[in-house]
Amino acid sequence: MMPAADSWRQPDRRFMVTGSARPRDIRDLMGRPFFALGKTPRLTPIDYQARHIAVMVRAENAGGMATVWDVDVLIWLTGQIVDALNHGLWVSRHVRFTPWRLFQDLGWATGAHEYDRLHGALARLSATTVITNIRQGTDWRERPFTWISDVRISHDEGVALTLPDWLMEAACDRSRVLSVDPAYFCLRGGLERWLYRLARRHAGRQKDGWRFDLAELHARSGSLTRRRDFIAKIRAIVVSQIIPGYAFRVISGGKLGILCAVPTSQSTDGMDNDVKHVVGSTAHHIVGAAADLSWDHWRKSAQRVVFKSGIRPVTYITNIITYYVGDFGLFAPLPTAQSGHGEKAWEAVADRLVGVP
Repeated sequence: MMPAADSWRQPDRRFMVTGSARPRDIRDLMGRPFFALGKTPRLTPIDYQARHIAVMVRAENAGGMATVWDVDVLIWLTGQIVDALNHGLWVSRHVRFTPWRLFQDLGWATGAHEYDRLHGALARLSATTVITNIRQGTDWRERPFTWISDVRISHDEGVALTLPDWLMEAACDRSRVLSVDPAYFCLRGGLERWLYRLARRHAGRQKDGWRFDLAELHARSGSLTRRRDFIAKIRAIVVSQIIPGYAFRVISGGKLGILCAVPTSQSTDGMDNDVKHVVGSTAHHIVGAAADLSWDHWRKSAQRVVFKSGIRPVTYITNIITYYVGDFGLFAPLPTAQSGHGEKAWEAVADRLVGVP
């Protein structure tokens, strides 16, 4: 029997991630300026307001706000949550996982550099404060959150953290998540990654794709780059055609041009979500001021990380294991029958240096 949709709200539950799952992104995060697009620490706040959407992001320390590369951790965790729900398992915003499992699923290597990369991502995610009116009440300004909290890292046991309610509500609602092409994680540029997520969010697998006003895209990205330089980078990406699963081109229209994104058959992943239109039909699938451009013209143009070493051992029984916290101790497992399979699973994981150096 499938667990209740709001079962994750139970404060005394925690789940352990050990198996592979398809990465999934949250629609609300795709195509809006929630993350820095560069690797240089960004301390300049993001203040985005357009129509009925407001997004404010702040970095709480000198390490800067979370980047579009750091969001890989959230995409991976969202995939694990969705996979658990699909298999009728309980989930929780209190999560525990081994870095090796994340590295395997996202195609990272397993050297010291990757552990440093994960450590940096966790630090920035926990030190980035977000305020948004998306799926929030009228008091949204009084409801800030960080991407993760209560982070603890153990050399022997891995990573434990807590996700915010805002993210969990979206992850547990299938209509709010989209599968991600594995090739996305090979994209090296921040703007390229943002463009993929934008296209995946709006164009999806619609044969006619989607169109974006270039002038508005600059604001939607939250980029600190000058607008003309930003558009020059967009055009360079269009020439390179390196975004997996989508073909891009720029056509005339609006003040600065229109970016067109059309799905191709070159995706390396079988997407399991269609994208519903989020712009009225009279706009002809255009996001931005160029909504008055005719469709015929388009067709003709075509933080605080706390290190602890005293986390008690656990037994790996299934793909995701639910844990009680509270009277039983932070990581005490639910009562289960002992089996040799659990011991073998634990040994297999232990052999892979599960923790962070």
